[in-house]
Amino acid sequence: MSRAYAASALLAAVLAAVAFLARGGTELGRTTAAEIVLVAVGATLVVAALVSRRRGPVHGAAPVVGLAALVVFTALSVGWSVVPDLSFVEAGRSFAYLAVFAGAVAGARLAPTASPVVLRGVLVAAVAVCAYALISRVWPASLAGNEFYARLGQPFGYWNAVGAVAAIGLVPALWLGARRPGPMPERALAFPACGVLLLALLLTQSRGALAAAVIGAVVWFALVPLRLRSLAVLGVAAVGAAPVSVWALSKDAFTVNFIPLAERQSVAAEFGLLVVLMVVALLVAGLAASYGMSRVVPTMRVRRRVGLVAVAAVLAVPLVLFTSVASSDRGLTGTISDRVGELTSETSAAPPEGAGRLTVSSSSRARYWREANDVFDERPGKGTGAGTFYVSRLRYRKDELVAQHAHGYVPQTMSDLGMAGLALSALLLIAWLVCALRATALMPRLGRHGQPRPPLEWTGERTALVGLFVVALVFGLQSAVDWTWFVPGVAVMALTAAGYLAGRGALAASATGATAPLAPEPTGTGLGRRPPWPRIVAAVGVVVTGALLAGAIWQPQRSSSANARALGELESGDLAGAASMARSARDADPLSPRPRFAQASIAAAAGREKVARKILEGAVLAFPGDPQTWLRLAEFELSEAQPRRALEIVRGALYLDPFSKAARRVRAEARTAALAEVRKRTRREVTRRRNRVLEKRGITPRGAGARGGSAAGGGAVAGPRGRPGAKPASAPGRKRPGKAEGKAKVPVEPIEEYR
Repeated sequence: MSRAYAASALLAAVLAAVAFLARGGTELGRTTAAEIVLVAVGATLVVAALVSRRRGPVHGAAPVVGLAALVVFTALSVGWSVVPDLSFVEAGRSFAYLAVFAGAVAGARLAPTASPVVLRGVLVAAVAVCAYALISRVWPASLAGNEFYARLGQPFGYWNAVGAVAAIGLVPALWLGARRPGPMPERALAFPACGVLLLALLLTQSRGALAAAVIGAVVWFALVPLRLRSLAVLGVAAVGAAPVSVWALSKDAFTVNFIPLAERQSVAAEFGLLVVLMVVALLVAGLAASYGMSRVVPTMRVRRRVGLVAVAAVLAVPLVLFTSVASSDRGLTGTISDRVGELTSETSAAPPEGAGRLTVSSSSRARYWREANDVFDERPGKGTGAGTFYVSRLRYRKDELVAQHAHGYVPQTMSDLGMAGLALSALLLIAWLVCALRATALMPRLGRHGQPRPPLEWTGERTALVGLFVVALVFGLQSAVDWTWFVPGVAVMALTAAGYLAGRGALAASATGATAPLAPEPTGTGLGRRPPWPRIVAAVGVVVTGALLAGAIWQPQRSSSANARALGELESGDLAGAASMARSARDADPLSPRPRFAQASIAAAAGREKVARKILEGAVLAFPGDPQTWLRLAEFELSEAQPRRALEIVRGALYLDPFSKAARRVRAEARTAALAEVRKRTRREVTRRRNRVLEKRGITPRGAGARGGSAAGGGAVAGPRGRPGAKPASAPGRKRPGKAEGKAKVPVEPIEEYR
């Protein structure tokens, strides 16, 4: 038992460390470090499984191969990506996820009866994350000083990610409080843990996470025969979390964005006191409930009555909603149509903050999904490259709203990887579902002659496996409407549960919780017996592959650091050092245009404008789908007093991103400079033609005294009567220029072109 708790604590520590280290997955340095740790841990587990003496069928191979195929295709998309450096970073993330999944499958082979250990570890990690999110509002200056939004977002900086973690941990909390084996204090701790998860879920105001949590709880209650115990945990925790959430959602600190830090601090102490009181009250209630459940066994009559009441309460909610909607002004069909319209409309009003947010369906996701579909229509086969939705959507957006992800796994995959990515994802899902249903014995079991076998008992092992299944299900549902797949702290929890479930194998017919029979060890073998050579070779291959992957994942961060140092050296005036660092940055990540931008800036600072122009032109040729390459070249031409060239080049940036403020600014400045240049050239040409006409008439142009004008030098010509400025007489034998000749047409550039 102590070893099981130690293993759960170790797993929870790893999962929580990844969540706090990687945060929202948007900081390259933090994410890179977390991915390298995940690759190392996953490779270690796989190597341990390969060199172990356990024999028998390898479970979970099909989903591992399916995920590997998807990851390899993600890496190959670098070759046709519109922004190769983003696709390379996404490939590194995908390989880290593959290492986690394969490591979990290997862990299931090493410890096939450790599903309670895994489920407990996921629960502890989820509670730690949600508790930190709540504590960040108790000390906002120290833990959430840069958080400007009202909804809980720490430690990810994204509220929906916190909501997803809370939804993932809800069913494990119900399992911990409802399970029959185990000490009573452990079951009692499930009550405050569930309360913390529910409070965090409500304060994130995440509708997608709340819906996923509800569906997960429904699946749990429908499958597992611990309904009354689970209902007690959920009901008591909900009663404890409800008053705190109602109080918090009545305060501006939890409902109004961009309020001063002082206003958040004004309610922080009260909020912290309420949370502590909630935890203490739920702990006491959990001890009492656990003691009562261990001492009193309800009769079948009581269970039936409680079940009927629970079912009636569950059915009453949609019935009341149905009645109120049907009796409204719009009616049932009109209300449903309005809600669907709000969800799919790009012009619907943004949902309000606070409790009212949970009652509306409007969202900004419709525009992201429409943009993803537009990108998919352009490249339906293989997409624009992994992780490139952030750039590829710019051409199709209708406003200046910025979004890095499509807020949904399916639209994101459509945009990035096209039909090929969707097909690989579907095959992966099917392979995993087959393994998961076999492991949980939810798939119909047939005998040798096609006759159905009797169902297995609901042992503690099977109940924990169903809990892992619901964890993966909740994450999949939430990821369908959000981008939590890109948040390592959230995805790793679900991948651990899904991988262990896939590698677990089918339950034995005896339902004792053991796996399908494994081949016994050969007689006479000891602990020091060498594994077979194929396994040793495979283990060495895993170690080498893991090392290469870790090195490849590190390169973008290495390039970014070198590029930042190059710009620092440039600012300090050390051009030689800056050039050396920029060259190192480009060597580390040749797929990124940023080192080329640094090299161009260094060359321009050294007075080598031609070299700088050549570098920027090379960046445009190498990365034509990135609007930043066109913009940087246009800015350079504008700084070199080449406005017409800048105008031609900036058209590429505006084609790729029509709503770019920077590109529009460059276009406006280039137009102004080009117009001024045309006007200046036109005036010069007019003056030159006029002077030519005057010279033909024998008149010295103004300001031409140095070229043979009057001795007075004033530019005036003495007339026939000696009066300055008088019109001269026509020279004998010379024809006076006609009207057409005197007003010669001057070729003027089309000014309208620059307006």
